[in-house]
Amino acid sequence: MIKLKFPLLVITLTCVATVCKPSAFGINHIAKAYSHTKPTHNNDDGVAATLCADDLLSFAQTLIGVRYHSASSSPVHGFDCSGFVSYVFKNFSIEVPRSSYEFASVGEKVALADARPGDVILFTGTSKRSRRIGHVGIIMSNDNDGTTFIHSTSGKEHGVTITAMDKTYHRRFVKIVRLLKQNDLS
Repeated sequence: MIKLKFPLLVITLTCVATVCKPSAFGINHIAKAYSHTKPTHNNDDGVAATLCADDLLSFAQTLIGVRYHSASSSPVHGFDCSGFVSYVFKNFSIEVPRSSYEFASVGEKVALADARPGDVILFTGTSKRSRRIGHVGIIMSNDNDGTTFIHSTSGKEHGVTITAMDKTYHRRFVKIVRLLKQNDLS
């Protein structure tokens, strides 16, 4: 136990000392430490109080390649889109919906132009007739080079992957919801 507490303290202090800038630790090292901790909580408005986006995304990236599996939120069996997003946030004790449709009613709505890493992106499903939310992911970047997000897809990647927002996803885009309070401060 003593060996585990010291690295977690170093990682936590590194994030705080660098105002949530990426640390020198490798992604796999960080994810192993996170898998044993639950460092944050939700405020009354459903927004995470203390979690750095870099920490959330570092953990999410350790799941790249986990296969797609409908109605699943398990890295062993696979993830559907909302199962992946909820698994990532729940790793940090942030309660979020399990279904993609329910993400529309949590957090704070922000414009796509204002999206920051760690925000949740919502899309319609693949049916052209419906505007109902049917897919979710987590914003990785949003800058002059475009928007990228990490998600679990049933498409050709068939699993957790990072995708650039292309014309197809742009047509399906519904909104961005902010769950990380620190993104308001950036």
